[in-house]
Amino acid sequence: MTQFIQLVINAVAIGSIYAVVALAFEIAYESTGVVNFATGQLVTIGALLGASALVFTGTHFVGAYLLVILGMAVVGLLFFAGVFMPLRRQPAVTIIIGTVAIGIAVQNVAQLVWGSMPIGTRSPVGTQTLSLGGVVVSLHTLYAIGVSALLIGGVYLLLYRSALGSQFRALAQDPEAARLMGIRVNRLYSLTWILVCALAGIAGLLLGPMWFIEVSIGEGVGLKAFAAAIIGGFGSIPGAILGGLLVGLTEILGAAYISSAYKEAIVFALMFAFLLVRPQGLFGERISERA
Repeated sequence: MTQFIQLVINAVAIGSIYAVVALAFEIAYESTGVVNFATGQLVTIGALLGASALVFTGTHFVGAYLLVILGMAVVGLLFFAGVFMPLRRQPAVTIIIGTVAIGIAVQNVAQLVWGSMPIGTRSPVGTQTLSLGGVVVSLHTLYAIGVSALLIGGVYLLLYRSALGSQFRALAQDPEAARLMGIRVNRLYSLTWILVCALAGIAGLLLGPMWFIEVSIGEGVGLKAFAAAIIGGFGSIPGAILGGLLVGLTEILGAAYISSAYKEAIVFALMFAFLLVRPQGLFGERISERA
């Protein structure tokens, strides 16, 4: 039982990070209609920037993390100006292919800048652990869960309890009507991409101390977060949370009790089952209805 509880705590931690990345997918899709398949590579950039920023600031975590968030905001603006704006009037499949191409380009640039060797990084809470009734939990695991919960709560308040959130929802419903109502559509689009990149970057910061960072780290994270969004339902914050947690539990428990070699296959089998039985996910609407 002790081992099971420890596995569940670890699964909740990684599932919380998947939920944050799934939110990045959700926000991009809801506001712009784009399924951004470069999200995983944005997670990689956040993790790598975090490692470099810690070296640059002498492990001053507050300063380093602020630099990463600022850097990811710049990446978001570049994504808005260089990818979304030129392709926004193209068919959806063209934009999706564009995000895949940009993701590959970002990964190659990251390899040129940081190299292919794995990079280790530190956590703001160090390497200490807590022993709770025989269950040993690292402080960073609890830190990742707490930060993820704060991020998810902050996004919820932004989207559903603020005037800016009302504008985001109006943009998602009908961009032309939002423009006629005086909403500055392009500004909202740019803010959307900044928020998407910031969330992905923070997810990378949380993953860095848990795994060694390499240029391909975001591929698996992005795909599993996409699976979480599918399972939870696109357009639903509760769906992103529950989907991320289900993916985390499936991955960790599947690796422990079935086979670590097939943990990804188990996750995607779960996603495939949802696509067959309930394609709109647990809380979402049918994607075809967004057309």
